Amino acid sequence: MQLHGRGISASQFDRWTGFSQLANDAGFVVAMPEAVGEIWNDGRYRGGGWRAVEAVDDVDYLVAVIDDVGARLAIDAARVYAVGMSNGAVMAGRLACEHPERLAAIAQVAGTAATEIAAACRPAVPLPVLSIHGTADRFAPYAGGRARGLRARLLLRRAAGPCIGVDAWAALWAGVNGAADEPEREELAPDVTVRRWHGPSPLSDLAFYRIEGGGHRWPGGREWVPPFLGRTTSAFDATRVAWRFLSAHSRT
Repeated sequence: MQLHGRGISASQFDRWTGFSQLANDAGFVVAMPEAVGEIWNDGRYRGGGWRAVEAVDDVDYLVAVIDDVGARLAIDAARVYAVGMSNGAVMAGRLACEHPERLAAIAQVAGTAATEIAAACRPAVPLPVLSIHGTADRFAPYAGGRARGLRARLLLRRAAGPCIGVDAWAALWAGVNGAADEPEREELAPDVTVRRWHGPSPLSDLAFYRIEGGGHRWPGGREWVPPFLGRTTSAFDATRVAWRFLSAHSRT
């Protein structure tokens, strides 16, 4: 299940990531749910002008999507994954916190979780998490908080609430998953460092990609994006990295 970012349709996001093409090649099913108004209620949109977003129960909606796809197609219920970028990544983080038992792993690009959701996140089961995040992302700051910079705020029109930082998000899931305190580190390229945590089972796995100077981008993205979203790395394709991580994990 792939979740688009705010203001981007599911079809646009699919063209950007190429997940449907990869699904055809690798033999898996992609569900592309649409958010109301193309904004997921990821836990950051509270009060004021956000009441319409706050009123939508997207967590139950996504659970219903999983059930509906399972009723229509012969999918493996132990191998259901969520992947998203930006608002979609933060929504995947909320779903992981509230219904980890329905997923085998998640992959997030340029997003973690709303601070309110993370503060209450007490998953009863471990869940593998892949994170890909740039250190110069103004829309989803690596250290957490709200979108930064005049251009980011003008584009978003109304700033959403803050998100937890990448390192704090990694620490939260390392604790949930019973993973080792110190991760293995790999320099994938001069601008990419990968930290991997392992624990008592494959469900303990975490992989966090840090892109030095990276912006609000999907590495390997197939569509043109405005320059103000920043640069990204050419060291890897996020779509293939995500699928390799996700497909290695099963809930059973």
